[in-house]
Amino acid sequence: MQDMSEAEFHQQVDRIQDLIEHAVDGCDLDLDMEHIEGSLVLILADGTRLVIGRQPASRELWLATPGSTQHFGYQAEAGWQHDSGEGSLAEVLSEVLEDLTGDEIELELDENAE
Repeated sequence: MQDMSEAEFHQQVDRIQDLIEHAVDGCDLDLDMEHIEGSLVLILADGTRLVIGRQPASRELWLATPGSTQHFGYQAEAGWQHDSGEGSLAEVLSEVLEDLTGDEIELELDENAE
């Protein structure tokens, strides 16, 4: 996240949202996905919404869940990491989806692949 330009930030957010879409599709979950004003919205079968949104001013990606909003910063070596050290975006999102669906989920988001 060090000195990332706004254009680079948006490019990284677009990339991770695309990776999330493909990973979630591969999990065969009963949910819909929409892009709304730069955010990726996951809508579970029961209507619960998860929002993966961008915060350009702080160069953060936010994951809004029914109970909290978690913040992630981009690190060139490690990808999107929780700002309090609670793991990667893939780990946290997998855990949130598991808690909400009851299914075992492990999202594979290979942020270093080109």
